[in-house]
Amino acid sequence: MASSPLVMPYYPGFITVGCSGIICKVGDSYIVKHPKLAPPSAQQREAYNEMQLEMIGIERQIYERLGQHDSIIQYHGPLDDSGAIKLAYAKQGDLEDYIPRNKMPSKAVRIAWIRSLMSGFHHIYSSKVLHYDIKPNNILIHEGSVKITDFGNGLIFPLDTDMEKVYTEDPHAKVDLSGIGCVVYSISAWRVFHYEYFEEDRFPRPDEVPDTEALVYREIIDKCWRNEYYSIRSLYEDFQKHEKEIIIPDLEKDGKLRMEFMLWFCAVPSLLFLSGQFLADFR
Repeated sequence: MASSPLVMPYYPGFITVGCSGIICKVGDSYIVKHPKLAPPSAQQREAYNEMQLEMIGIERQIYERLGQHDSIIQYHGPLDDSGAIKLAYAKQGDLEDYIPRNKMPSKAVRIAWIRSLMSGFHHIYSSKVLHYDIKPNNILIHEGSVKITDFGNGLIFPLDTDMEKVYTEDPHAKVDLSGIGCVVYSISAWRVFHYEYFEEDRFPRPDEVPDTEALVYREIIDKCWRNEYYSIRSLYEDFQKHEKEIIIPDLEKDGKLRMEFMLWFCAVPSLLFLSGQFLADFR
């Protein structure tokens, strides 16, 4: 006999349900992520609930480890002893929905968003965490800034872990590099693209990804998709090199672009700390 479909409990303010939790809005400032627990009548309820509670428990540990970072959605602690967690509510939605509904922002804004995200990805790596699900709909737009969210599939390692060794021993650890390529492409081209790594269990072939010609971060995107980085660290180091050799000279030559970039950071003061050295390089 076929098992009956899993029916989830109802929570006020329901927004959506994902593989690792039920998302509900609370007021205008917060969302709550509830563990996706099965009702008492569900088959294999105990094992399923144990898995879901473990997943959201790991996600809570990850947010606590990461602390406050301007490129990561703000964590506001546990809701209660149910396992639910509170996060900032990003009113502008996720990148996957935002891009088709909004006009392409200036090149300066897109550069600022990508740079902000790269800082966040490096912070995650430095905190001994793997996200494991980086894609456009896990990047939120909040008050004009981009925020990384949804660590429901993530892994957290001891603080003394050699992350380069993790990337060497676990081939799936590099999945986020493919996802970062998709996110950077989506912002650069202002066209959503996502490649499901785990469906094929490999990095994409050249005929499975869009053309990156003329995009400002073309080399970075292509290297992500071709699996040419050893880890997030090597990606971040190459990104910094790319900024110094290409982005900063472009800003120096293009007065309008430079002004747009400066105005963007003035409009979003919370990102100024991310841009300090970058701005100093081309003043």
